[in-house]
Amino acid sequence: MTQAIGMTGRRGVLAGAATLLAAPGLARAQAMTKVRITQPADSLSYMPIYVARARDMFKAAGIDLEVVITRGDGPDVQALMAREVQFCATPPHHLYTLYLQGRHLLGVCGILGRCGINLVIGKQAAAERNITEDSPIEAKLAALKGLTIGASAPGSLTFNIAQYYILRAGLDPQRDARVVASGTGPAAIAAMRNNVVNAYSFSSPLTDQLVQTGVANWLINNTLGQDPVLKEFLHAVIYVRPDYAQENADLVRRMVRVIVEAEAWIRGNSVETVATTIRPFFRSLDEAVFVSALTNVREAVVPDGRMSPTGSDAYQEVLIRTGHLRQKVPFDAVFNTSFLPG
Repeated sequence: MTQAIGMTGRRGVLAGAATLLAAPGLARAQAMTKVRITQPADSLSYMPIYVARARDMFKAAGIDLEVVITRGDGPDVQALMAREVQFCATPPHHLYTLYLQGRHLLGVCGILGRCGINLVIGKQAAAERNITEDSPIEAKLAALKGLTIGASAPGSLTFNIAQYYILRAGLDPQRDARVVASGTGPAAIAAMRNNVVNAYSFSSPLTDQLVQTGVANWLINNTLGQDPVLKEFLHAVIYVRPDYAQENADLVRRMVRVIVEAEAWIRGNSVETVATTIRPFFRSLDEAVFVSALTNVREAVVPDGRMSPTGSDAYQEVLIRTGHLRQKVPFDAVFNTSFLPG
C-alpha cells in the first residue's frame, strides 16, 4: 500500500492521506503485523523498499507494509515523532539536528552509502570551461566559478551540496558562483533550457533526465563515487523511535532484515533484473532515464545495511560547512547497529 500526504494542520500529520492502492484483505491483515513507513518522495534513493515490496519480502517476514509519501523532507520525520508511523526512510540530517535540540530518534539501517546528489552542467558552460565528466575533481571544482547552480529549495540537501562545493573550491558563494532555488521536475528542466541556471544540483532521476535529453553533461556523479571525499556518505537511512525499538525489538529486526535482504539482492543481480522488478513503481519515467538513474543509484545502495562513522561524518561536514549544523554529533548517539543481521 502507498499513500501520498500533505500537512493538514490540526487533523494530524497524516490526516487526510489519500489511499492509492487497495487495502489488503481482512484475513491477511489479521495474520500480519501492520507497519507504516514514511518516505519524503517516490525516489530511487529508497530502491530496497521498492524491491522488497515487489518481491513480497515484507509479507514473507509477517509485515503488512503501508508506505506513506509525504511529498517533502520534514513531514516524514514529523509523522514518526507524532507516532503516526513506526518507521521513516529519509536522509539522516534530522537525527543530528533533533539530537542537538535534546530530542532523540535512531538510525537503524543504512540505505544509500554514497551522496545521492549529483551535479550536471549546461553544455555551453562545459565547453567554455573545457570540462568533462572525466576531468579531475579539482578541475571540476574550479569550473564552478561563474556558474548559477539550480537546486530545489534553500535548506535542502540539494542546495547545501551546491553551496558546499562552491566553498570547497575556495569560492565566494555570493560573488564567484551562486545557488538559486529553481524547483524540481519540469521547473528545473525549464530553468536549464532557458538559461536561468547553467548547472543543477539534484538526485536521480532529474539529473539523468537533464543529461539524457541533451540539456546538460555530467559534472560530478556522486552516486558513481566520482568525488572521493563523498564516496562514503550516509545519504539515506531507516529511522525509528527509541522507545518503539525497545518495545518492539523483534519487529524492528524483521523490518531491518528485509531491507538488508533487498539490498543484497539489488547488488547481486543485474541492472536489467532490478529494473524489471521495480519498473511498475516508476511507469511514468522514460525508459532511458529510468535505466540511467537506476544504474547510478544501484551503485550507492548499501549492500548490508551497515552505517559507518565515516559516512556520518562526511554528511555532517557538509552541514557544518554550510552553516546548517553547529557541531558534530557522535555516531553512537544517533545510530544503533544492533538490529542489523549478524
